[in-house]
Amino acid sequence: MSPRPASPGPRPDPNAPLQASGLPPRIRAALRKAGAARIGDLARPLPPDALPDADDRALLQRVAAWCAAAGSGSGPPRLNLPEWLRLFLTPRLADALRIHYGLDEPAAALARHESTLRDTGFKLGVTRERARQLLQLAFDTLRRPVPLHAAEPLFGAAEQAAREAGGVLDAPALAELRHPAWGGLSPAGAFLLLAHLLPGRLVRYRDFFSVWSDIQLDRTEKALRDRLAAAAEPQPVKTLARDLPAAARPPGVPSPAPLLRMLLRHMPDTFATLDDRGGFIDRHAAGLLCEILADTGEAPLRTLTAEFNRRLHPECRRGSGTLRTLLGRDPRIRKTAPGRYALPGGLQTRLPLDS
Repeated sequence: MSPRPASPGPRPDPNAPLQASGLPPRIRAALRKAGAARIGDLARPLPPDALPDADDRALLQRVAAWCAAAGSGSGPPRLNLPEWLRLFLTPRLADALRIHYGLDEPAAALARHESTLRDTGFKLGVTRERARQLLQLAFDTLRRPVPLHAAEPLFGAAEQAAREAGGVLDAPALAELRHPAWGGLSPAGAFLLLAHLLPGRLVRYRDFFSVWSDIQLDRTEKALRDRLAAAAEPQPVKTLARDLPAAARPPGVPSPAPLLRMLLRHMPDTFATLDDRGGFIDRHAAGLLCEILADTGEAPLRTLTAEFNRRLHPECRRGSGTLRTLLGRDPRIRKTAPGRYALPGGLQTRLPLDS
């Protein structure tokens, strides 16, 4: 399991070494040459020629001003995501993160927020290797104590949103989040960035984000699989969640049911219905097809496929080929004509009348 990092304290330590600031080595070298050695020395005036680059001077002034404000009685200033990136990164490094994580991309799908190094390099006008170096430099900066202190409101907003949703959030739910912490940027991209910044603090598992640890997620998925394997029909989520130990849940998450729903939707071999049941596709989906045939009577494959998918969450929907296999394998279902299926007469509750 990735270690869960400790939350930073209320303000950065003024006695911490300059490296904790996240400032580039060239700026730290100029500060040390001027006699600065600690975070508390950032505001010390530098000789006019100590930092000839205007961008370096601006970066130092921003970080020094934030540290001074953070050390005051009012505590660290709260920053939204774009303010945080602008404060600690050069424009080039901030652009690399914005592009790589699709922070300006309004789409909900996580895949739209995960550029390859090749794509990121193309958009930046550099090679794949240079894109990797820029991203590494950005993370090397943002993982220093002072930038992490400043990021605490961002992690707090992400964790609060996840807990309010039962401990888990997927891309469609993220797309609906509206919080000033993201500063108008994409919540999905923001969650990806934060999850990569501190692995274990905000966990990405399959295709969703969670405040559950990776060990808790693995154990819960195993328990879910064991319960489904012992069931003959699709099971209500409340039944599946029963008797899972409270010790396996993170603080502030009262029930494992939201996690079980998310797992059923995103595990490749399971399904979740809109009426809050779930099961394995191979083992339990035929039971759902029998329910449909009991309601509709004899029906063509096209109708069964449409009705089957109408009852499921979008991530779980299947094509007619999968359903044709399930229909042909279940002894309760008989094929009445090419592409048409029905239950034995005694199992049907409503049969269509011949005209």
